[in-house]
Amino acid sequence: MGCFAKGCLSLIIAGLVLVAVFVGGTFFVVNRALNVFTSTQPVQIEVRQATPAERQVAKAKLDTLRSAARNHQEATIEFNADEINALIANEPEFRGARGHMRVAISNSIASLDVSAPLDSMHWKRLKGRWFNGNIEFGFSYVDDNFSFDIRSAEANGYQFPRAILTSDFMQSFNRSFNESFHRESAKHPDANNLWRHIKMASLQGDKLVVTTRAM
Repeated sequence: MGCFAKGCLSLIIAGLVLVAVFVGGTFFVVNRALNVFTSTQPVQIEVRQATPAERQVAKAKLDTLRSAARNHQEATIEFNADEINALIANEPEFRGARGHMRVAISNSIASLDVSAPLDSMHWKRLKGRWFNGNIEFGFSYVDDNFSFDIRSAEANGYQFPRAILTSDFMQSFNRSFNESFHRESAKHPDANNLWRHIKMASLQGDKLVVTTRAM
């Protein structure tokens, strides 16, 4: 149903990895950064098992979102982190993230524990390597574009250099991310159709708030 479930999270991760890898600019630093920030194996990320009642509430909210988008109705649906994790663990749309992602939301900031493959970056040095770590960020989705505010990132217990997370970097990152997102979405008509019916989405307090568009 969304960017992260469809694999677009790898765009965020790979962007961070590539910047960290090249920040030193030498062959030695590139190899060291690859070894520090990426791994040759994934890790299993466990989530708290939702109760049947919690799964039912989460699925009902997802169904409401689907229905509102399908029927061109404006509706606002709020998901807390436990509900998102329940969807990841149980809904078919999220099977690619199952066992590879856990979400927490607090103070309008998302914290993702994630284990993601980097093969999709088509760079031979990343073939067979994984990002195993955590990313903390704020984000909004308005006018068909995402805006991320990455606060921190770590992999294999190592923090990414804070120096790379400048306003200029985030502007460039958001521009590149949106270009890649729209290009990839065009290859998946069902996902693309859903996102065309999302008016806005953002993190508010401890929830992800999504508003569909009346068309």
